[in-house]
Amino acid sequence: MSGAGARPSAEYTWREILVGLAGAGHAPLDESPELPSKDWSWPRFLLVLLAHGWFIRPKAFPLGRADDAISANPRKMNGRIAAFAALWVLALLVLPLSWVALAFGAWLIVLIPGLIEIYTQFQHEPNDTSTTI
Repeated sequence: MSGAGARPSAEYTWREILVGLAGAGHAPLDESPELPSKDWSWPRFLLVLLAHGWFIRPKAFPLGRADDAISANPRKMNGRIAAFAALWVLALLVLPLSWVALAFGAWLIVLIPGLIEIYTQFQHEPNDTSTTI
């Protein structure tokens, strides 16, 4: 999401600026701004990062600049996710269950260090905002 997952839409921000310039005084804290798209859940976000890293290690997307050619699009990872899931289903149909379970377990063990690394690199907000420090 390149750090822009929860930014208010440009139109909403401009409307709020115009209201502020109209002399409304200090603006109240806006706790529910209009967002351009719905946030992804953490598991879905990790799955997209895994797809970008070809399911070997999670890989963050580069921050695009105005003059960059788009190298990777998070939405295009859905095809990789579907193909990956289809391959696991095919393996379940063709191979013995114990082999597939062993391969899946080994894959998870290899994957865990990358997931931990990604988790530590991102900021996390607590869901319970009733407690303030």
